[in-house]
Amino acid sequence: MLRRHPSVGHRHGHLHDTPSLQARLIARGLRRLVKPRKITRMDIPLLRGLMFAFTRSRLPAGVKAERIKLMQDGDWLRGEWLRPDKPRRGRALLYLHGGGYICGAPRTHRAITARLARRLGVAVFALDYRLAPEHPYPAALEDALRAWRWLLVEGYRPDRIWLAGDSAGGGLALALMLACRQQNLPLPAAAALFSPWTDLACSGAAFTENIERCAWFMPTQIRFAADLYAGETAKNDPLLSPLYGDLAGLPPLVLHVSDSELLRDDTLRLAERAHAAGISTRLRLWHGLPHAWPNFAGLMPEGDACLDEAADSLLHPTAA
Repeated sequence: MLRRHPSVGHRHGHLHDTPSLQARLIARGLRRLVKPRKITRMDIPLLRGLMFAFTRSRLPAGVKAERIKLMQDGDWLRGEWLRPDKPRRGRALLYLHGGGYICGAPRTHRAITARLARRLGVAVFALDYRLAPEHPYPAALEDALRAWRWLLVEGYRPDRIWLAGDSAGGGLALALMLACRQQNLPLPAAAALFSPWTDLACSGAAFTENIERCAWFMPTQIRFAADLYAGETAKNDPLLSPLYGDLAGLPPLVLHVSDSELLRDDTLRLAERAHAAGISTRLRLWHGLPHAWPNFAGLMPEGDACLDEAADSLLHPTAA
């Protein structure tokens, strides 16, 4: 059962359940098409295309998309608004997509962003941040800061903005909050992170324990992406790997991860550190699902269920 701060809430409702048929079929496809690949820089265009093929989805009824490109703080800000019918005025969610910092775009993550817009009843801004290797660290973080400042300039109060992200985007969301604290910028009301990549040093025990169980990746693939994004920066730098940062003072965290992921411990250790820092933290551990499975919402029932739970946690932060 999810519990309020100061405890880290653990819900085990799915922990011993068999993944749905849809989840097993999607995992099988990932094992055959993505996991066996040896990745080089020359493969990045193919990887980007595969992400579009696997995760691109139609907008659900009642949500419209609007592309944004404007000059902000001396550079371009790109992304898209996902707006539900009759959104709550004055509220927004900033979404940072996953893809190992080398793949992904707002359009590849509409299965998440559009459904969060509809479930929360708010406008969601999905940032189109720059990708490595063309733009290594700190480009993505700079773009996230630019988007955050823009939302504040647009008149959104920070305590009425939620932050969310999956995989690399989840780690970037956490790094954004650490950077905001360093620069004396206000923090969001709360953050929902799905399978966040918080440790680019790749030191979690799941990197050996879950090699066979993880449907998406091999450790070499994740380390390859980490090298491309980190460049010359030490991989334990807190703004690159926020697991190593001082988490004190951050807003409430809603965390979802699968027990079969290579990145499982990026979330479990984050939950432990957040709890130790006195942060209200809700952790949901799912069983046997592919990394960042909410990207398959609409195809996989667990994806829709995860987004339902995350939206409920954001809307009702003090619920037991």
